[in-house]
Amino acid sequence: MIVKVLFILVMIVACVISEPRFTIGGIFYEDAEDLKQAFNVSAKTFEFNTLVAEVPKTGDFLHISDHVCEFAKAGVVGIIDGVGGQATELIQALCDTLEIPLITIQQNEFYTLDWTLINLYPSPIAFNNLLTQLVTKKEWKEFTLLYVKGYSMSNVYKLLEMSTQADLFTITVRELSGEDYRDVLTEAKESGYVNFVVDCPSAYLEPILSQAQQVSLMSDEHSYIFVSPDLFALDLSRYRYGGVNMTGFRLITLKSNNRLWDFTSSFNAESANILEAENLRTEEILIYDAVLMLSDALYKVNVTTQELDCEQYGSWAYGSTLLNFMKTSKSEGLTKSLNFDGFGQRNKVIVDVLELTPAGNQSIGTWDGDKLIISRSKILATEIGEETIMKNKTFKVLIATTPPYGFIKESIFKLEGNDRFEGFTIDLIGKLADMLGFNYEFELEADYGKLNNGSWTGMIYKIREDKADFAICDLTITKERQKGIDFSTPFMSLGISILYKEPSKQPPEMFSFMAVFSKEVWYYMVLVQLGLGVLMIFVGRISNKEWQNPVPCVEQPEELSNQFSLANSVWLIIGSVMQQGSEIAPIALAPRIITSVWWFFTMVMVASYVGTLVAFLIVEKNVMPFQTVDELYEQKHIAYGAKENGSTVDFFKYSTNPKYNEMHATMKRRGWIVSNNDIGVEKTEKGNFAFFMESTSIEYTKERHCDLIQVGELLDSKNYGIGMKKKSPYKRYIDSALLKLKESGEIQKLKEIWWKEKRDGGKCGKKQDKEQKQLGMKNMLGAFVVLGVGCPIGLVIAIIDMMWGVFKRSVKYNTTFKYELIEELKFALKFSGDIKPVKRPQREASEDAEKVDLERKDELMSLRSLRSERSSDTHRTHHSHGSSRHSPMSIAFARRREYS
Repeated sequence: MIVKVLFILVMIVACVISEPRFTIGGIFYEDAEDLKQAFNVSAKTFEFNTLVAEVPKTGDFLHISDHVCEFAKAGVVGIIDGVGGQATELIQALCDTLEIPLITIQQNEFYTLDWTLINLYPSPIAFNNLLTQLVTKKEWKEFTLLYVKGYSMSNVYKLLEMSTQADLFTITVRELSGEDYRDVLTEAKESGYVNFVVDCPSAYLEPILSQAQQVSLMSDEHSYIFVSPDLFALDLSRYRYGGVNMTGFRLITLKSNNRLWDFTSSFNAESANILEAENLRTEEILIYDAVLMLSDALYKVNVTTQELDCEQYGSWAYGSTLLNFMKTSKSEGLTKSLNFDGFGQRNKVIVDVLELTPAGNQSIGTWDGDKLIISRSKILATEIGEETIMKNKTFKVLIATTPPYGFIKESIFKLEGNDRFEGFTIDLIGKLADMLGFNYEFELEADYGKLNNGSWTGMIYKIREDKADFAICDLTITKERQKGIDFSTPFMSLGISILYKEPSKQPPEMFSFMAVFSKEVWYYMVLVQLGLGVLMIFVGRISNKEWQNPVPCVEQPEELSNQFSLANSVWLIIGSVMQQGSEIAPIALAPRIITSVWWFFTMVMVASYVGTLVAFLIVEKNVMPFQTVDELYEQKHIAYGAKENGSTVDFFKYSTNPKYNEMHATMKRRGWIVSNNDIGVEKTEKGNFAFFMESTSIEYTKERHCDLIQVGELLDSKNYGIGMKKKSPYKRYIDSALLKLKESGEIQKLKEIWWKEKRDGGKCGKKQDKEQKQLGMKNMLGAFVVLGVGCPIGLVIAIIDMMWGVFKRSVKYNTTFKYELIEELKFALKFSGDIKPVKRPQREASEDAEKVDLERKDELMSLRSLRSERSSDTHRTHHSHGSSRHSPMSIAFARRREYS
């Protein structure tokens, strides 16, 4: 009993110890899901209970006060502020009254020295000292300060003070307002500014970088310093090869940081993200450090939780002690050393200074509290990519509004510039620009270009005359066009095919039940039945047990009979196919194996036939008036056409096939050539018109016009490519980028989006092929293989059975094995007669010859009588001897038969 009580007490203590003892609160914006998940993961790591309050970004201060008071009633040991801004001022005031430790992770622009809180975000003092030393190290005499409207410049005020030294520094300040900063950036570019310090929240980094690249402000002559420590949490691969010097900071150490990797894994599991440690934002990592600080402090300071009431102005007795301990103690977090001054600010932080280079992110130095140490690693020239030839250059790109390659974007707002267009090739050039780092401007051009009286027109003319740099649309690579311009490696392969309206359904044909199997299956089934019939006769003749005594009452007959005649064997096979069975039943092992395999074969064939037969009898099929272009040519009542001034109509015009030349002449003479594809599609939908189109355009059309189908195979093979000037220096870079996009599947993804999703894509869904296909040999091959394997096995067993019977007879009759084998094979291979004599020793010489002759005559008459009875009654079998009736003559013969 005592043992049980002790065990229960131990379990209770263990449960109490394992359960989290303290609760911490967190206040976040409603849409800050990543911060809330980081908070939950960190709390679980250090075994805290959590209370999470969500506030709208509109700034509902009343609800914020309520949340803090709720936390106080719950007895929290600390509150983490993930909101920042003016809300922090209200939270801090309440926490100061309640004496609850407050830890904030946001840069606080409203900070005053009399606040009692801890701010894990590096203080403005740290940033100012770091930036002034970095600018001095870079020897910038002139630079431009870019900041976002409404954002405090507390991090860069020392840089502004440097402008008072007029003889040393020239500093320009530019404000970025709204969402479009290109006007300000363009003005800065035109003013000749090349050095920039950018101070903005992390949410503004991506649009600033993108728009700076769009206005060609990211070339090798430009240098940037970004104050936000989240710069290198972004994917900067598109800016690597432009030659731009981009400097930023990082608070974490990636090498040998197991805690960081564990936190990243837990965060990914909580948020269903797939992030690397270097892609975590600073605020998410600071939440971990905040919970770590509370955990370390509570481990060293013995406190008791207390429920507080805001209305009674109560305060926590241990709050000030816990807060002061965290301010004065030193902890090692994910953001390195956590040191604070007397006001809870991080003035002495350790920061890695990084630069973006063509070789990737490179660490060039460290800021250790108050000193910048530059340890720049030398980058080899071989690491700088050749792709820099296109970086930050702006090209004019010709496009056409041919669906789905290009569209005029639909919008209720007035769009300008490149924003006016969308489509497959619009997205494709965008991906190329991201990879190669160039900028582009679109220009519409409806004429793709051709050679007319020695002069080029359209896109080809503009490229040749340097009025455009590239042409990207459904521009076919042809021999004629290659004389005028160069093309990139193809980004899409296609061919000419026929677009036609789906014909009406027709009822099944009279003998459609024969179409279930293909002709070759029917042929093989007939051959198999004939071959198996012969095999069954042979196996039956060489199997000893198949030779049965025709007169059971005669114990030692001189002749045996066999049931496997040609008629019986064929009847057994046909009866199995028709699922009717047969009175013929094998006795020996080998015939039974072959028969079993045959039954399995027939079961599969019959089941397959019956399962498919219904569909062939009820499904109505499309009856196409033509299947190939040659059949269309022979038709007299179906019109056909193509789009003018395109490679499709030129294919018929310049083809070496006289039929195609004649079809072109017919199209031109009868006015079947249309000005654009839309007209051709409209005529096709009306019926009795076949339209020649490129296969990719047909795929696009079928997704939106459900009654149209593609008929026949491709008439040719051709490709789309990006047009550019002859001997363009950019060709090999574009070719390489296109190959990478193909290998990664990006081009196919774009095709799926624009063919099957956008602009009413997928309207028709996946068309089901209701016409049942015949079951050919490839469908039924398995059943034939089973039959082909089973039959040889049965044959081998029958041969073994025959050899054993030959051996026994050679011993019994004192003859040689060879002699008996030859005699057996001679008889079996004659395939005639179902009576087999049984060998007997020679009779004694004293036996009456006349009596012997009489016996033989009686025996012959008896056997003939037995055969006539078996042939007249098909319901009697050779092995059902118990119910057989014999003629009086045979009985008499059996009675007087004498055996030696």
